[in-house]
Amino acid sequence: MKFTIVGAGAIGRLWGCKLAEKHQVQFWTRDSTATTLSVDFTPLDSGQELKTYHFDTNNTVQLKAANCVLITVKAFQVQQAITDITPFLSPGIPVIIMHNGMGSQQLALQLLPDNPLLYATTAQGAFRADNLLLNHTGLGQTWIGALNPAGTAYKHLATLLDQVLAPCQWHDDINTPLWQKLAINCAINPLTAIHQCRNGALAKPEFDSQLDQICNEVALVMTAEGYPTRGSNLRNLANKVIRATAENFSSMNQDICQQRTTEIDYITGYLIARAEAHQIQVPVNTRVWQQIKQLEQNYNDQ
Repeated sequence: MKFTIVGAGAIGRLWGCKLAEKHQVQFWTRDSTATTLSVDFTPLDSGQELKTYHFDTNNTVQLKAANCVLITVKAFQVQQAITDITPFLSPGIPVIIMHNGMGSQQLALQLLPDNPLLYATTAQGAFRADNLLLNHTGLGQTWIGALNPAGTAYKHLATLLDQVLAPCQWHDDINTPLWQKLAINCAINPLTAIHQCRNGALAKPEFDSQLDQICNEVALVMTAEGYPTRGSNLRNLANKVIRATAENFSSMNQDICQQRTTEIDYITGYLIARAEAHQIQVPVNTRVWQQIKQLEQNYNDQ
């Protein structure tokens, strides 16, 4: 198949390189230079160490001929990404959107009325060591599902993605894993960014109360949204990720460290918005949201 990957961040590069082992792949990025990437798969992939890949970028002919487009930009960049590719995007070509957080779905449906639209969420871990080198830092579940009726015809894409970067499965209601991932992100990302620590540091007893409160608040909102759960269930999910990615830095940690815009408005911010819609109080999540926004506002003062 012919893929165009929109966005060359860590996750986009990981999927692009893995897909390139079986398919034709180009990147669509903010610049149009050819891309050479090296990926260190050790020790996650037995028998594979450093591999180098070469890609075309921003080739409009390849975009028009694509069988699938995978958008891996950050949530707040989705609108611009779709706007950039729309003039060259053939109607009926499936578009997969994969990012942390929630809140871009309605906008995507409005901007892509003629395309099968799918959303995906992944627990695969990747870290950009520099502009050329990518480290594959964690294996995890990927879920994909349809956002509109046309997308339901593309269940086979779950199998295709599973063949290049397992495990990947289809979900009939993609909002279920999206909410679960949001809960994990609400628990881990802001705290690791505020305290500038690795994920594993959150296993310390000093974070127990805050993590419990965050998860309890998320559970209230999820239940009101039609996805009933308990805070203890979400805390268990978060604990598993904290242990499995103990040595990793969260994406929000890295964004704050490098003074970049974070996805807080599409993670904790989205939770707060849905809580307000249901008249649910989420004071602990609101407090960490405010702390991240303050850190972002302080960039120019440093």
